[in-house]
Amino acid sequence: YANAYGYQSIEMCLIGRAITGLGAPRVINRRYVADATPFCLRTAASAAFAMATALGAALGPGIAILLDRMNEFEFQLPFLNTQYFNGMTGPGYFMSLNWFIYTMCIIFFFGEPTRSGLEELKKREESDSKKECLLDEVELAAISNDSEREDAAEISQQDSISLDEEHEVEVHVDVSDHSKNKKGYSYHYCSCIKNLTKPVVICMSLIFMKRIALESIVGSTSIITKNRYGWNIKNVGTLHLVNGIIVIPVSIFSGYLSTLYEDRYMSIWFLAITLAGMSFLFDPTDIFNLEGSETFNEGHPMAVGPARYVTGSLVAFSGIEACESYVASLMSKVVPSALAQGTFNSGLLATLVGTGGRAVGDLFITCMGFVSIRNLLNLLIIPGAI
Repeated sequence: YANAYGYQSIEMCLIGRAITGLGAPRVINRRYVADATPFCLRTAASAAFAMATALGAALGPGIAILLDRMNEFEFQLPFLNTQYFNGMTGPGYFMSLNWFIYTMCIIFFFGEPTRSGLEELKKREESDSKKECLLDEVELAAISNDSEREDAAEISQQDSISLDEEHEVEVHVDVSDHSKNKKGYSYHYCSCIKNLTKPVVICMSLIFMKRIALESIVGSTSIITKNRYGWNIKNVGTLHLVNGIIVIPVSIFSGYLSTLYEDRYMSIWFLAITLAGMSFLFDPTDIFNLEGSETFNEGHPMAVGPARYVTGSLVAFSGIEACESYVASLMSKVVPSALAQGTFNSGLLATLVGTGGRAVGDLFITCMGFVSIRNLLNLLIIPGAI
């Protein structure tokens, strides 16, 4: 990616970006959080993971701003001829060095953790399975006792015998059907699709919609701020830096709250905070003043100016990032062990759904940009909030 500038090749730039994306270890990291963390600490670990992600997201724009201030210079690389270090290539070279150091540390110092979280999930499922078996046995015993009482009340001995025979056949059929259902359930349990239970699907839907909302807020920042407020790349980078810094204490606070309240309630609360932040970004003056200023209706008390945009963006972004730790933790707790120990574990499912949501969000931004650049903020915020 960094060397593409020296060759003036957009193809080389895109290939470098694609290879960089393939090297992202997000799936592995999430799986380790799910498999190696006990249930009681799962949400706190997810919050720490979100905090580390936010720290990286904050340092990225900050370092890019610093590298952009450096004077351009040339240097030689073996087999690559003359290369250039400037604001565009600097982040590529800087991250190449960091990833090389990180890779060496992984090779020499990393050790596989104990999968305590996965073992705890299996024990919980075994306990639930035993409870279901006991309930089935009690139900069958109750049916048998009721039938015996009815048989004893019959006057005719022959009728009583025939009823007993019918009862035995019925019980035999019920037990056979019950065993078949168990076998069928075991067969379906090995299937990925059949293991996508309702709680897992709900968590995946939350992650998908959350990513679309996040892209509507963050992915469109450079376009909206440039057209509405005349911002440059340094202003946008500073906003992303502040966003990342704000998320760090929010993640710490959400990790503390996870020890006091259930994940589902905290997810709802942070989703409500996100909705409040997105509502703060809604500009009603753009709806009724379509022929006004080409930027925004400056001076109108209800218009979304730079200060209001920054405030709403910070609130919505913090709410989404905090909610992610709860949803990811909740998904790792409700996913069946057949998925947790297989390829389609909670980490892979969350990453696939999140990446799909990000792609849909970017496509949505592009489509709304074709509709109207002037009203892009409302075109993104209103559907995202809904």
